[in-house]
Amino acid sequence: MGELFGRMGIVALGTMLTSLLPFIAAVAYVIRPTERRLLLMRPLSLAAAFAAISGFASGAAIVLRGLAATGGKPEHPGAVLMGLAEGWVPVHVAFGFLATAWLLVAAGMMRRQA
Repeated sequence: MGELFGRMGIVALGTMLTSLLPFIAAVAYVIRPTERRLLLMRPLSLAAAFAAISGFASGAAIVLRGLAATGGKPEHPGAVLMGLAEGWVPVHVAFGFLATAWLLVAAGMMRRQA
């Protein structure tokens, strides 16, 4: 897994950094639940989801470009599979952070009601 992170491009890394924003907002909300912090969760979550889709699309485009350069018959099919795997990592990270962020929001809501 560490090797995948080292080989990622700027778009994939940007995708994962974007997915940290709703997580940070959720941590702030669970510490001090205010309406303003809760209102930030929707746009930040949408930004993270769209960044994940964009990151995957960028990775898929790079893989397809490489396939086109080889005439659709790559010399090393494993490299194609590795490229596709790398494209899924930002999606996994983004949605993992989103799931955790919304669990924190739920905890903050329970705390706010108490």
